[in-house]
Amino acid sequence: MANKYSIRFSGAGTHGLIQAARILAEAAAIYDDKIAIESCSYGPEARGNASRAEIIISDEAIDYPKAEIIDFLVALTQEAYDKYHVDLKPEGILVVDTGIKIGNEKKDWKIYLVPFTEISKKECGNLPLINMVALGFFANVSDVISDSSIRQAILARIPKESEDLYINAYEIGLKASALQAYL
Repeated sequence: MANKYSIRFSGAGTHGLIQAARILAEAAAIYDDKIAIESCSYGPEARGNASRAEIIISDEAIDYPKAEIIDFLVALTQEAYDKYHVDLKPEGILVVDTGIKIGNEKKDWKIYLVPFTEISKKECGNLPLINMVALGFFANVSDVISDSSIRQAILARIPKESEDLYINAYEIGLKASALQAYL
């Protein structure tokens, strides 16, 4: 990892992306001994429109808490892609749900098309677990935070009765990343 790595999870307010971002920030700061900061949108966007949650992970002090140039962008809706892709650095990683139309501004992005919605409904039986599927995908593709740290952070944040559901969805995301080619 370079000195600083910025991640943005974006989609609809019902996708649980703030929870995924907090888990990732805790995994980095508490279990991987890195410096991490998380920020998110809570305004009208959190009620179904394009929402976002951002994490900056660094080996050094973070001097500004907002992610301005993104290394890794997950967009789960067209609206989120349209609104947030402009912040992705030219050599960044873009992960979008299938069906999202990507414009011609691709630059040198590494692009993954992943059926997150379909996977969450069919394999997890629950669309709100799309956040854990996306987190698993991120974990395997980025190699920024260790798998064991993310698992520890999930277990620390999730109620005991839901642990199996969340870990299963996370593992489905890990497996999905192994099956996806990038453009």
